[in-house]
Amino acid sequence: MLGIPTHLAPRVNAWSTVRAFHAAAIGSLAAAAITLVLYRLAEPDVRVVGAVLALVPMLGMIAVHVQFGTWRSAVAFLVVGGVCAWWFAVVVQREVPAGWVASYLLSLSIIPLVLVGGAGAVAGRVALWSIAGFLVGRFATSIAIAQEGGPSHPLVLAWVTLGFVIALVLITSRNTTRSERVQPELLRSAREEHVSAYRAGVEAEAAAILHDTVLNHLGAIALAPDGPMDAQLARTVEADVAMLTGKEWLDRGSNPSRPEPGAAVRAFEQMIDDHRSLGLDVAVTGDPAVLARLDQAAMTAMLRAVGQCLANVRKHAGTDAAEVSVFDDGVACTVMVVDDGRGFDESTTSPDRMGLRGSVRERIGRVGGDVQVWSSPGSGTSVMMSVPYGAVTGSTPVPNAGSEVTR
Repeated sequence: MLGIPTHLAPRVNAWSTVRAFHAAAIGSLAAAAITLVLYRLAEPDVRVVGAVLALVPMLGMIAVHVQFGTWRSAVAFLVVGGVCAWWFAVVVQREVPAGWVASYLLSLSIIPLVLVGGAGAVAGRVALWSIAGFLVGRFATSIAIAQEGGPSHPLVLAWVTLGFVIALVLITSRNTTRSERVQPELLRSAREEHVSAYRAGVEAEAAAILHDTVLNHLGAIALAPDGPMDAQLARTVEADVAMLTGKEWLDRGSNPSRPEPGAAVRAFEQMIDDHRSLGLDVAVTGDPAVLARLDQAAMTAMLRAVGQCLANVRKHAGTDAAEVSVFDDGVACTVMVVDDGRGFDESTTSPDRMGLRGSVRERIGRVGGDVQVWSSPGSGTSVMMSVPYGAVTGSTPVPNAGSEVTR
């Protein structure tokens, strides 16, 4: 109940109760038929075929009412069920002399009428239809008993069933009212939690973008020779400043659609060219076109993470060469960045270093992917990033994959 929207909860609760009643009604008819068969086995002279056949039309009308669920089908069920209950009671009065067995059987024939549930999805209507069904069944069996001149039966089980139905309807109706009071608070808490998670994701991605752009630019400027800034570096800084001061990375990053045809390859090639222009010899293997199978957010996260790995190679690996391999195993898109540089021990990395943690691991994790790193001092570094196709990327915006994806 607490997970259902407030305006739908009463109807859903009533309909689920009615469906349970229908299943119980079928069980009651089955129990009546089984009891008759067992009684026939114990008393070979008893003829119970007529009583069993009387249950068949009632079973068929239950199926009809389940299918249509209108007030007309409910009325038809009561009419046909009343006739069947009378027919059943006539046979039972003639063939079953044991009073307690007859009372049990007659109750089983009335219970489906009690459990008809009506056609409404309101608790009060369900109770009224159940009372009407009980009265129809009791009237039909009373006529049969009068015709056959037999003794009256208390029909205890039918009365107990009616009381149970009414009590259940009242309890569920009360619980529905209570949940309607609690539901807004739960929805408010869920919304606040969602907003907090959304804000945390935006802040994490913003921090990663600042690391990928500002810190990398400062490092490149510090390593640049004296004199005017390199034209390519200047264009890169200008483009990234425009991206940081705008909102495009927020809007486009939350787009769950597939990127335009060819956009993934163009963005990948632009990212590789950017790093080559900064002096890194990047070899590409595999098929970069498989990046297009990722949605926009996942593709952007992957390209930014790969770009950060290449930036780490330039700044920390002590080598001017790296290899980028793109794989497609039919389930996920996997990209590996490998270098033969000095390597490192990730466990000894300072916690305030955001490159691998924030710009690679957490970024890929936000789009449902996984990152594995193999490195040790003196043996180079391999970073494998894998994002499943169709992974749930959540509501956290991920920056756009344009020409500035890795700076």
